[in-house]
Amino acid sequence: MTLSQRVTLATAMATTLFLASAAQLGAWEPNDDDLDKAIASANFTTYFENATAWLNEQAPVQADQAAWLELLEKPVFRSVLDQRQLIAKCGLNQLAAFAQADSASSPKEFLRWLLKNTAAMDLYLEGAVPLGWAARERNDYTLNTAALEIWKQILAVDPDAKEGLPLRLAIATALAPPGSGAPGAGHSKPAVDPVERYKHFKTAHRNKELVPSFDALSVWEYQKVVQSGASNEDLAWGRQMINDWRPDLLIDEMVVNSTSFVWRRNAPPQYYPFKGMRDVMAGGGKCGPRSSWSVFICQACGVPAIGVGQPAHACVAYKAANPQTEPQPGSAWKVGFGRGWQVSKLENMSGPEFLAAVEDRSRRAEFSQIEHLRWLAAALTPAEKAGPVLEMARGIQASRTAVKTDLTASLKAEEAEADPGAKAAAAQSAALQTNPTNPRATEPIEASGGVLHVAAAAFQKTGGEISWGGQSPHVLVHALAHNPKGEQMQQQIFFQQQMKSQWVDYSIQVPQAGTYWVVMTAACVNDSQKLEICVGNAVLATVAIPLTHGLFQETPPVELKLEKGLQTLRLQTSPTEHMRGIALRSFDLTLKK
Repeated sequence: MTLSQRVTLATAMATTLFLASAAQLGAWEPNDDDLDKAIASANFTTYFENATAWLNEQAPVQADQAAWLELLEKPVFRSVLDQRQLIAKCGLNQLAAFAQADSASSPKEFLRWLLKNTAAMDLYLEGAVPLGWAARERNDYTLNTAALEIWKQILAVDPDAKEGLPLRLAIATALAPPGSGAPGAGHSKPAVDPVERYKHFKTAHRNKELVPSFDALSVWEYQKVVQSGASNEDLAWGRQMINDWRPDLLIDEMVVNSTSFVWRRNAPPQYYPFKGMRDVMAGGGKCGPRSSWSVFICQACGVPAIGVGQPAHACVAYKAANPQTEPQPGSAWKVGFGRGWQVSKLENMSGPEFLAAVEDRSRRAEFSQIEHLRWLAAALTPAEKAGPVLEMARGIQASRTAVKTDLTASLKAEEAEADPGAKAAAAQSAALQTNPTNPRATEPIEASGGVLHVAAAAFQKTGGEISWGGQSPHVLVHALAHNPKGEQMQQQIFFQQQMKSQWVDYSIQVPQAGTYWVVMTAACVNDSQKLEICVGNAVLATVAIPLTHGLFQETPPVELKLEKGLQTLRLQTSPTEHMRGIALRSFDLTLKK
């Protein structure tokens, strides 16, 4: 017999003896005085025994499922059940030690709040339940009071963390502090302080930097965000990089697609092996780091994500805002950049097992019923009394209808990196096309204060040729996903990666012939990016876009000569060199003096 089994048997025997004694001494009723005494003395044994006896007394005899579920909804019964479960899973001695600890913020005050707050206990206890059905069935997991300490510290600095989203976020951070997920690229050493991680995501949410679906995540789902091993500074950079460089990915909640931009073949050698997440995007990302990038950028933007292991490969699982997102309609959780769920391993279970487990949790009312019945069964004696309650929980579990998902499908399976050294597919050219949409500017752009300021999206025409990397045969127009200064919503354009060519035409009224300085506000994630400025077939200037790691910066000024009057200025990528994605917000032309 194992130690755990001996402890369980001893607890059951002690509970049986106590129940017999309680029957002789008279019934105990839940009351705040006894709970306060237990907390004040840091001795929870008597309260635990009384709560166990009372739950047994309240349990109906030969009741149907409806009666049991009705009992669970009674506020006093549910509160006592949660209290007993929390004490049992933390352990009497461990909880006593936590209550007695000398701390700047009183652990006893925290416990008085928690043990009298059924909603908070529900969120904490349900969020701590193991993911897989087998682990839930064994019910041999424990709760570490270190999580209570983190939670207490968060409450001490933020009273908002007692309800709503901040409460769920605080519990998640306590249960899954930074770095507690699977190891991956870019982990911060030492790990980030959990209180700072909570504040980081609360602030990002308040500033509307995260995806909209972040608002509705469960405690367990928040854990798959806040446990990121990256530094808070890197997380902030990742969000800003997406917002500057590819805001459409944030608006569509498909930031995982940024993995497609990780330069993995024939990349500049100075970025491999990578030194940080910026280096992964710049060219330091082979198979494993690409998986780590996927998880990192999802978590940075508030999307739950987990690294996935597959034969000879690593990829990502993430929660999509739209469960019908192709190519895997059905489950809200998707797998990408590798093969399907059928060969995936994550969270110590197979891909299909993981899908079943997260679907269980997505049915929050049923999940709560099942777990509360399981906790009640653990409190009931003898075993013959607990058995029917457990069977009831299993029956509710078995009655659910599984979501149909194609287990073989994967997001961007063609980008799997089983062989990082494989030769890239040959580029296939498409016919030259021009964007058929109406011009975004109908009047020439004129100088103001001696400067021609050209908003990148104010073009007359755009066109180009696709090779294999682009979405459309022209530049893309994006709106900022997050505008922290509250300015009028800006638009920008994106010169797509790996296009054979792409261009935009601007109509400008040049006030005076002469030499002009051109300065662009642009962003890119790779070295050696550039744009050409042309009039007709003549290239007037080539503007080098420095590596900005995805954040908008001004380029060094470059000279070009312009004639006075109406001019059509073309910006284009080089027809002889593929670029890797350039975001352009605007450019200025200033007469050289």
